[in-house]
Amino acid sequence: MSKLTFSLILFFPIFLIAGNFLINLFYISVSILSVLNFHQEKDFFRSNIFYLLIFFLIYLCINLIFSINFYNSYPRVIKFLLIILFVKEIVNFNNKGEIYIERIMRFWSVLFFIVTIDVIFEIIFGFNTLGFKSYMPGRIASFFGDELVVGTFYHFFSLMVLSYLVKNKYSNFFIISLIILIICISFMIGERANFIKLFFSILIISFLILEIGFIKKIGMTFLTFLIVGGIFYSNDNIKSRYYNQIGNIYSVDGFKKFFKESQYGAHQSTAYQIFKDNTLLGVGLKNFREESKKSKYENPDYKRSNQRQATHPHQIHLELLSELGLIGYISFLVMIIYSIIVSAKNYFKKKNPYQLSTLIYIISCLIPIIPSGSIFSTFFGGLFWFSFGLMISFNKNLKLKV
Repeated sequence: MSKLTFSLILFFPIFLIAGNFLINLFYISVSILSVLNFHQEKDFFRSNIFYLLIFFLIYLCINLIFSINFYNSYPRVIKFLLIILFVKEIVNFNNKGEIYIERIMRFWSVLFFIVTIDVIFEIIFGFNTLGFKSYMPGRIASFFGDELVVGTFYHFFSLMVLSYLVKNKYSNFFIISLIILIICISFMIGERANFIKLFFSILIISFLILEIGFIKKIGMTFLTFLIVGGIFYSNDNIKSRYYNQIGNIYSVDGFKKFFKESQYGAHQSTAYQIFKDNTLLGVGLKNFREESKKSKYENPDYKRSNQRQATHPHQIHLELLSELGLIGYISFLVMIIYSIIVSAKNYFKKKNPYQLSTLIYIISCLIPIIPSGSIFSTFFGGLFWFSFGLMISFNKNLKLKV
């Protein structure tokens, strides 16, 4: 077992906090180790998931030929090759023994509680323990500074920490108290989409792995709603974030009104139009930013149509459809859905809570309509593919079962 691989995975949360340079360095380093350990875990190369990953990579290479901007697209094709190597190394690492995963989860739990304390500090004082302050009212920055992504970080690592606590038989009272605290903190972080994803993720994981009666689980959920409601009514910034800024949603045909008046609506409508114009192959990876600025995508039905240009359309499904077309979108879905089904079957057989956490996280990232990061971005994409690799790594005997 590579001690370097262990060290890199151990410090993964710190790389996320430190920024894009170290996140990319982390992925490149693990991919290089994967090449150096190429002779290990040969079953991975005979697994259906590996074949599906390779098929998707081949499609990306073909799609590159038809990309409207080759130079924008080819780095992401290379990045996906690194993702395959990275996934292979995660599978190889996890098969070396559960003891290493336990050490990692213990360290991650400590870091998670440090971030939790820092977020609470910022909620109370308006700046974090290092003096960072969010530039947007109602949002929390924590250690991430100008990158308001602590909600995404909190979503993933809260699931992993809860799984660690359940697996190591911590008291139900402590775990339930922590669940309520995590949901409330996520709510106060102010990232609406991530709060929705985290809330339903934790709700699912709680009902599946908490060893308490169904009535107590319902009571816990009801108590959480009461506390979140109290926070909402007592905090003007939170009230503005979750009500005033999206007030249209709560009216008749509210979602449609909000969609047509929001910048997210402008992004996603443009992505759909790009897909309609380039149905089979899309415009190529990382080219939404190029295509969306064209005047033909102006739409007077959308209030912020003049703000439609962005690095990505802030929705995974529309990102894939607009940039990779229907063929690429179906290829991606087949790969992901197959991996989810195999991993879900393995979870219900082995009952490994870490696999359940990664499984739920991947599914939550794929919820339609709700805004999301880019599947190929450094931070959101990095967490997604790390979770994917960890999810399938718990499927033992890859040759036979994956």
